[in-house]
Amino acid sequence: MPTTSAAVAQPTLSAYDWNLVSATDASGKPLVAMNKGIERKLRVAFGDKNLSISGGCNRQFGGYQYQDGVLKVQPLASTLMACDRSLMDLDAQVGQLFKGDLRAVITGDNRAPMLQLTTADGSLLKLQGEATPQTRYGSEGEVKFLEVAAKTVKCSHPLIPNYQCLQVRERRYDDAGLQLATQDTWYPLYQPIEGFVHHDGVRTVLRVKQYEWKNPPADAPSTVYVLDMVVEQDASGSK
Repeated sequence: MPTTSAAVAQPTLSAYDWNLVSATDASGKPLVAMNKGIERKLRVAFGDKNLSISGGCNRQFGGYQYQDGVLKVQPLASTLMACDRSLMDLDAQVGQLFKGDLRAVITGDNRAPMLQLTTADGSLLKLQGEATPQTRYGSEGEVKFLEVAAKTVKCSHPLIPNYQCLQVRERRYDDAGLQLATQDTWYPLYQPIEGFVHHDGVRTVLRVKQYEWKNPPADAPSTVYVLDMVVEQDASGSK
């Protein structure tokens, strides 16, 4: 009896980040070079026309098409960092596997989908779907830059006594990427920034995505911040 995976495959590819959980050759033996990718959560993310692969030494990216269960991957480009041999071997293996036509099957439901990719040489990659922030929060993220002060500040929380908030202010840049004069005052951020760990005494500048949560739980904020990149770090202890 046919499954419903084909019906949901088209919309779910870009709705999830896909994390590698296993990689075997045509005979079912593990691909040794890919073990590092399982440990480091090698991740494939699909945009409308381009995919990116992170978790190795370098980020690899390129165009793709997906139709009728076939993923057509165009030649990948890559950043050019040097790392230890195991990560370089992982990058090389990824480049070999993600090229040409791959047979793609999505199984499971929208809460825990699994993507299975079969390469031209018969290798099988299994990747677990993790909903993107856009999928989880039901909105497109807006890019913002937040400066996080070196010290947290005590703030009022209805459930947690002596709660400490991050102190933040927005950073702005002109079209050329030059920082504009900071005029905003510091204010407490009552929710954490997803993916960011604050260290006391370290001032940071973050590029974040701000999402408006369409249907948040009763005890959750309607605005959510997700870390995109750490832009600056200063351990001087000053704001």
